[in-house]
Amino acid sequence: MSFYKQIAPYYHHIFKINANQVGFIKFKTLKSDSKILDIGCGIGTLSFELANYYKNVLGIDMDAEMIRVASQKNGDVSKSIQFQQLSMLKLDTFIDKNSVDSIICFGNTLVHLNSLDEIANFLKQSKAVLKSNGKLLLQIVNYNRIIEKNIKQLPLIENDEIIFERNYCYRKPENKIDFNTRLIVKSTQQIIENSIELLPLLKEELALLLNKAGFNNCNYYGNFNMETYAIDSPALIIEAW
Repeated sequence: MSFYKQIAPYYHHIFKINANQVGFIKFKTLKSDSKILDIGCGIGTLSFELANYYKNVLGIDMDAEMIRVASQKNGDVSKSIQFQQLSMLKLDTFIDKNSVDSIICFGNTLVHLNSLDEIANFLKQSKAVLKSNGKLLLQIVNYNRIIEKNIKQLPLIENDEIIFERNYCYRKPENKIDFNTRLIVKSTQQIIENSIELLPLLKEELALLLNKAGFNNCNYYGNFNMETYAIDSPALIIEAW
């Protein structure tokens, strides 16, 4: 059984809706008739919340189980949401050019790509499917901080249902991070462990790639409260157009 299939029943306990995320999106995307593309949507937690404010939300994820759960949750509840199993590197095969108002790519999804070339490809496709005034909203972990300060753990996620441990192991020669996770389900004491390779994308690298993709305007924040990015910021959040 795949890792994501194992954790799908507990995903909503691990990653709950973040009101600051939603507020940030609403502030940057004002029109209720906007078409929103939620990349790496998981089981649709953010997509469902955005459907309260926007009439056209499309959530995509590579993982079939996540999309199955999201689609099952939706049923006929909301006609304004669609879910599609789709790679973020194949936007141009499914989405019309110049048709999207905002692309949302949160949850550290971007660094699951394998290389700077793949990130450049994604950014180029994003620019193509966005309307001329459309915005790309990105959020990743602040890897400048992770590498410079040799941080090996992210904050523990714990609530009544689960404990979720997240550890980093940076392999400098390959410029890769092993992201090791351990999920403990409190009701059963089930333990689900996983390791996945991430690309530690730095702010200056991403800024250069955004510019090359045609995003000539960018704002950089350290959190969803729109505080200015700094080396000690927990996250790197970008508004690009």
